[in-house]
Amino acid sequence: MNTKTDREAAIDTEARGAEITPETEAQTTLATDGGKDLKESSLALTAEELETTYPTSRYYEQVHEQFTIPARDQQCVPATEALPSKLASALDFDPWIHQAAALDALSNGDNVSVTTSTSSGKTYVYALHIARQYLEDPETRALIIYPTKALSRDQERELNELFRGTFGVDITVGVYDGDTKSKAKARIRENANVVITNFVGLNQYLEGHHLWSTFHANCSLVVIDEAHMWTGLSGMHVAWILRRAQRIIEWYGGDPQYVLTSATIGNPADHALALTGHSATVIDNDGSPSGLRHLVFWDPPMSGEVADGADGSDGSDSGWDSRSQRPATVEAPEVWAHLCYNDVPSLLFCGTRKLTELAVNRATAFVQSSDLFYRGIPNVEAYNAGYGKRSRRATENQLKEGLLDGVATTSALEVGINVGGVDGTVLMGYPGSRQSFWQQLGRSGRGTRDTLSVFVPRYSTLDRYILHHPEYVLEEDPESAVVDLTNNPVYLQHINCAAQELPLTYADTERFGGTERLEQAVEYGCQMGNLEGSLDGGVTYTHHDRPQNAVSLYASGGNAFDVRLAGDASFDHQPIGRDRAYRDYHEGATVLYQGEQYQVRTLREDRPQPYVELERVTVDYFTQSQGQVQICDTEIHETRDVGPFRLNWGYGTVSIHYGTYLKREIGSGDIRETGLTTGVPPLEMQTQLCWTEVPSELERAIHNKHSGYHNDACIDLPPGLHGYLGGIHAVEHAMIAVSPLELKVDASDIGGLATNQLPNDPETSGWFIYDGIKGGLGFSRSIYDEYEAIAQRAHDLIADCSCGRDEGCPACTMDDRCGNDNKPLYSPAATDLLAALLGNIDQDELVEHSCETETDADLIDGRPAASIS
Repeated sequence: MNTKTDREAAIDTEARGAEITPETEAQTTLATDGGKDLKESSLALTAEELETTYPTSRYYEQVHEQFTIPARDQQCVPATEALPSKLASALDFDPWIHQAAALDALSNGDNVSVTTSTSSGKTYVYALHIARQYLEDPETRALIIYPTKALSRDQERELNELFRGTFGVDITVGVYDGDTKSKAKARIRENANVVITNFVGLNQYLEGHHLWSTFHANCSLVVIDEAHMWTGLSGMHVAWILRRAQRIIEWYGGDPQYVLTSATIGNPADHALALTGHSATVIDNDGSPSGLRHLVFWDPPMSGEVADGADGSDGSDSGWDSRSQRPATVEAPEVWAHLCYNDVPSLLFCGTRKLTELAVNRATAFVQSSDLFYRGIPNVEAYNAGYGKRSRRATENQLKEGLLDGVATTSALEVGINVGGVDGTVLMGYPGSRQSFWQQLGRSGRGTRDTLSVFVPRYSTLDRYILHHPEYVLEEDPESAVVDLTNNPVYLQHINCAAQELPLTYADTERFGGTERLEQAVEYGCQMGNLEGSLDGGVTYTHHDRPQNAVSLYASGGNAFDVRLAGDASFDHQPIGRDRAYRDYHEGATVLYQGEQYQVRTLREDRPQPYVELERVTVDYFTQSQGQVQICDTEIHETRDVGPFRLNWGYGTVSIHYGTYLKREIGSGDIRETGLTTGVPPLEMQTQLCWTEVPSELERAIHNKHSGYHNDACIDLPPGLHGYLGGIHAVEHAMIAVSPLELKVDASDIGGLATNQLPNDPETSGWFIYDGIKGGLGFSRSIYDEYEAIAQRAHDLIADCSCGRDEGCPACTMDDRCGNDNKPLYSPAATDLLAALLGNIDQDELVEHSCETETDADLIDGRPAASIS
């Protein structure tokens, strides 16, 4: 064992990590079998050793914090107690307790939601249940819905191996999707016991249900894999598709149970009910084993600490702005290279395909740097969905066999395939949710293997919050998934589909939102000429087209834009809604899709099928639109008090004009060009929103306390208002920024507005948070319900930020999409507002201070209109 305690004594040269000392070698001896580590629980590099072996010239106290997560022993149930004797005797293992509990619940007729860790054998739950159903009835059928085609093909092979190899049952599995050859489709429909598909396909196949009559009549199980992925807009569509599917299955005589497999989410029971319409027993007592996990929070150094070219290149490709923090895109590949070099086979998770390629280049350049004295180069490769199937399979096999030291990957390896003996993971930035954080970490350390995981944050709001509040990922409940079925544009699309598939009657009211809602939808459909008939005798779709074609999992209503590629090449891209087209797909915008860069060449709306046309590009910048927001016609549906504030939730009309956009450099985020015009008109939508009313006495107090703040760029605002307006503006930004910490939501799906004249009460100021999709997504409603928790996180985000700037920074109050270019923002006023809302500051003291220092009260009383998005 390495007995040296002084950090510098842990190395012989500046090239710490370049050589393994005899003591370290004795501790981490590796058996060599094609490069594969055969020791089950030995780890070649611990968290402490990562710090002491990192090259001195590159270490600037980046280890912010480190944690050790204890190992967990497996807990099993004898196979003979959980399974029929034929299946039990075929297994050479005993099921873990969560597998046995799920199988028991299914035996009792329950639906189940299995929410256990990565690599905990969730596939075995439904595979074993299908197998025992088959032993009782060889005609049984099961439908398994995976989120992607690639995962479908991987699971087809695994299930075939389980059924015919491990279990010894003659069950036929077939993948039925857009890539399935026509000759195979009829055979799969008629003969396969298990059909694998995806929701895009299922939406289409329900129209031809007569071709599936045998399958539907015998369907006893529906499996929704990776159910946590279906939230927000796509979750709404999935919920209605599943209701349409069950309606058809029941019409043919089938009676399926549901199995949902999911990463850990905060509301698994509610989510299962929202998706399927049926309650489910939650199985979350994980009985799978795990080794010891070392977790390091690694904070990249600030500017000036690393010499030019320290990224292993000439500095021209680093994308590092010398005025700020070193990007995770540069720092993370170097940490990953160090792990791989020191016999810790590791995955590096990157946000895009391009970053996987850059990571391999930067990792290689790092170990080749002349001042580091690494000896040899680790064998690392990139992996993403852009590679062909043969190339991806080769990388997967090399990884499983221990022939690679590391793989830089997108989220393509977050779920799905068994990656074998991987001992390390490096996260290039926070993946957006606690669930994804643990999914990615969980790809290393299968079984009882000890592991080393390193989180390298970006200089962004969520990443910096996680860095300074590690308890969020270590201790707190995960985010809740949001599926809102009240969105009428989405609902009406699926009512059209259901009426085309089978006539709608009063027997369908419970499934489709209740009698009143279905009656209103039918009345509206008849007025629009889409439906005819009555619920007494049957309502049918009137047109000869297929309304299923109008359903896009990523658009909320009609007039979805096709996304095409210039030229004759095919392009597998879902249609997008008008709101997203205007915001992200305007002419001149750069689009990152499946890791590839594209630029929008044309946006056409002057034809029956609107479309945008893309062309492939390689550029060193990305674009961001800027929206000017107006809100009117607000309707309060619910209201409550939060401290001295009034909080409302309801509907309103939001007008957004994405009139301009800017270009930012990839890596540094520096603005390269501003004021570019998009050419799109204003977008108006009725949507869900929540808004906060600031009490007049508190408004006056905050205003007077901070009236001395002035921002020279805000020439259109009265000078005395800069502090107060900057405060409510910063609160709005911060609350949107931290919402993903409570909910499974992308911050780009919600928007906000701070104003000193609320539409329903022009004498009152406050701020809005609204859903960025026509009809709403349910996010603002969830924010209304969780308002105090989100406000507390927003307060902590601003108060704990190390930037020390009154205007904040991109890690606390600044928002790239701000239509007012982040002006004004004023953190001191924001923290006072949030502290008052949370009851952490004495409002009477603020009011007393207001009376003593009142300076510009007339500006509040006069109330010149000022709204800031």
